[in-house]
Amino acid sequence: MKWTHLPSLLQRLRNWLAKRLGLWRGRWLRMEIQAQVARWTWWPWPWPWAQGHWDCALYRPAGLADEEEAPLVVLLHGCGQHAMEFAHACGLVDVADRDRFRLLCPEQRERANAWRCWNWFHPPAQNGQGELQVVLHALEAAAAQVRVSQVAAVGLSAGGGLAALLAFHHAARFDAVVTVAAPPLLGRASLQDPRKVMKEGLAISPTIATLLIERCAPLLVLHGADDDVVTPRCAEQLAAQALHVWKRGAAVELARTALGDGAEYRAGERLVLRQRLLPGLAHAWSGAPGGHPYVLNEGPPLTSLATAFLRETGVLGAAR
Repeated sequence: MKWTHLPSLLQRLRNWLAKRLGLWRGRWLRMEIQAQVARWTWWPWPWPWAQGHWDCALYRPAGLADEEEAPLVVLLHGCGQHAMEFAHACGLVDVADRDRFRLLCPEQRERANAWRCWNWFHPPAQNGQGELQVVLHALEAAAAQVRVSQVAAVGLSAGGGLAALLAFHHAARFDAVVTVAAPPLLGRASLQDPRKVMKEGLAISPTIATLLIERCAPLLVLHGADDDVVTPRCAEQLAAQALHVWKRGAAVELARTALGDGAEYRAGERLVLRQRLLPGLAHAWSGAPGGHPYVLNEGPPLTSLATAFLRETGVLGAAR
């Protein structure tokens, strides 16, 4: 064993111990979610429906009583990751303890995807159904256990793709959404190869996918400039889709502010879209404790960037 691997192994052990300790102390509440999810076929329709079971975990910080109203952040893991371990590795558990909000962590099952990727590319999901129903049912299960104020979604890679779909198709349910290394929307009954889209971006105008969509939740699009799994062009196209929906539905003209690594848009005083292309970042969540696949200790502080956006949009630290 190389000594350079020792810090990663120690962090993996720390995450495992933190999860076990959280379960023992009752901080983590495990739940089983039942959702009727349309199975994808090669044909746009019809889709055969089947009842499935997904594991989900609700993190409740110490000192935050279940009857006390607090924000809820849905964390959607990427391919090859586990929900609770990812929550510890990216540092959101520590932030939840500090800022007094709860985490809801659904986990993809291997029977639905052998690599545990969320099936964001399936036609039902692109139409607002599919595995988005797993998240919505998880929210209902969480609301039966704790009092919820604001709701946000944060997702990495395939989880980011699912989070983006929630932002567009279920905007009324989410006060803000953060995507990291996420693909854009493909559109209804799209015939595009999702693997090619991840490598090259959409071959058609990205706004075509949003023609029938009327709302979008405030959206933060983070992407690594060195990402060779999901091309940075996907981030540009996802942001263009959100901007198209906001411009079409906003009562006031959107004001653009250039950032050093991107741009942001506001409708009056309200922050509705921010896009950042982060130099030196590949396909990973960076600037976090680490110790889990696709989570790095070094690099831009994505957890801080995500939680700062959630504060600016009123999800954290403010009442609805």
